[in-house]
Amino acid sequence: MARWFIQRPQEHCHQAEVRVAEQLRELDDRWTVVWGYYYTDKRGHDREGDFLVIGPAGGVLVLEVKNTLPRWFSATGRWEGETDNPVNQLMDEWAAVRDMVKAAELRTWVSKALCIPGEEADRDQAMVQGIKRSLLVLGNDLADWLQGVWLRLFGDRVRFSVTPADVEKILNCFGASARPQAARRFLDHTEELFQRQLTHRFTLLDQLRENRQLLVVGGTGTGKTWHALEQASRYAAQGTAVLFLVYNLALTTQLRRLVEMRKLESGSITVMGWEELFLQLARTGGPLEVPAEGSSIEEIRGYYEEILPGRVRSLLDDKEARAAWPQFDALVADEAQDHDTAWSAGEQGGWWDVYRALLREGPGAQASIFYDPAQRPPFRKAERFDPGQLSCGWSQPAHVRLHPALRYTRPLWSFLREHPHPAIDGMLDSLGRGDHLPEGPEPETHSYTSPAEARERIEEIIRRWHKSGLCEPHEVLILHKQSDVTRSALGKSRIIGPWNLRDVLEHGDGSVRHTSINKAKGLDARAVILVGVPAFSGELSDFESYTWFMGASRARQLLAVASPAVTGPASP
Repeated sequence: MARWFIQRPQEHCHQAEVRVAEQLRELDDRWTVVWGYYYTDKRGHDREGDFLVIGPAGGVLVLEVKNTLPRWFSATGRWEGETDNPVNQLMDEWAAVRDMVKAAELRTWVSKALCIPGEEADRDQAMVQGIKRSLLVLGNDLADWLQGVWLRLFGDRVRFSVTPADVEKILNCFGASARPQAARRFLDHTEELFQRQLTHRFTLLDQLRENRQLLVVGGTGTGKTWHALEQASRYAAQGTAVLFLVYNLALTTQLRRLVEMRKLESGSITVMGWEELFLQLARTGGPLEVPAEGSSIEEIRGYYEEILPGRVRSLLDDKEARAAWPQFDALVADEAQDHDTAWSAGEQGGWWDVYRALLREGPGAQASIFYDPAQRPPFRKAERFDPGQLSCGWSQPAHVRLHPALRYTRPLWSFLREHPHPAIDGMLDSLGRGDHLPEGPEPETHSYTSPAEARERIEEIIRRWHKSGLCEPHEVLILHKQSDVTRSALGKSRIIGPWNLRDVLEHGDGSVRHTSINKAKGLDARAVILVGVPAFSGELSDFESYTWFMGASRARQLLAVASPAVTGPASP
């Protein structure tokens, strides 16, 4: 796919532009496309153009797009409904672009065309609606871009190879550069693009609405959580009580806030993490002891993976305890691969026996379950999750697969794909192809030799991103390897540079946010700084590579990875 710079505000795009953009996406990576650029016309007014296309061997095409070709009245020479002759508008743009390229001392030919993708005409026709056919790019031209458009407009005028430096000079002339305002507009537009693509895919839920139960598989970045939230809202709109199950605490907190913002007109959505749900259920059987403060990680893990689920399981046949359990009409589960389908003794059913017991209609209730087997952590017993067993307990499950990654820019997608490891290859494969993804900043890798240097590096990255207009500090999420932030490179300080540093669970006030990689599962952010993970190599353990990927894949557009420097053995 061509290298893209999208600067066109969403509200300024019309359907013809979208159609042209879809055709230009078919160009290979030797081409560069700027969608939305800025120039000053001959009257000194700031104007915005539609497309600039830079060819692989030089040449810049000024492409002005119209929804339709205005009717031309030959008796007066005027276009119906147009205050300005569209050809004059094109000529003004072309002259401005030509002068700017010339001022930058660039040796490249600048051509021009008026593009109306909804019109067609023979290529040997002299005039179309009072305009020379040679100035027009119509619908029947777009399918054959190189022969039907480029060679016709440029001929043999472009004979030299354009250098990357020349392309960058051209981009700098027209706002597709690192200027803060242009960069911010570019990334904002990409965020809008991600959101439009995601909400467009909600039509999948429309198509499947007659299915009582859905088992939805989706890889990293496919929008499982957003689909789950949308499905929960649709269930609630039927006047039902919905249990929305989440695995980790940070995502639980975020989803509760999002549900509150939706202000449901009917029904209800109860968002619960599995731990708090199991603790609530276990207490119906009597007093409950939980690990004391200061307990080891092994003790805590053993309690929540073995003791607590075992206590809840024992209550399944206790009618008195079960009578106190809450009841719901529908279930939505996110990150379902982390919810065991088998008990510790090997019996099938697992936690899902409990979940179905909370539904008034049991196995026949409405349910939508979103999961990705590849994202089951290496330290969680893999044998306790089986997609086949997940479907066995439901009356009429329909199996669905989401299309690959939605939320990444192409550089981020490429960066993830360039770091293969047996422990994460399944997640990398689920990313699919990246040629449909938008452009964005290149990911960064850094090293540090001490916690103090790590904090300095993090502060420098945030300052640079902010100064360049790429993001605001509160849009940055710092992910550290350690669960306890005081043991990470961030230490005990609650500030980073001039900014407050707050846990992602705390309400924001413009602060930079942080959390551990493990707690960030299911979350994402425009900008992520990953700190404390080893530099990636094929020698990493399964756990280290999984941790690296889960942290890096939380970023949508900006990513920096800061790793401890590897020091050699001390001299004897």
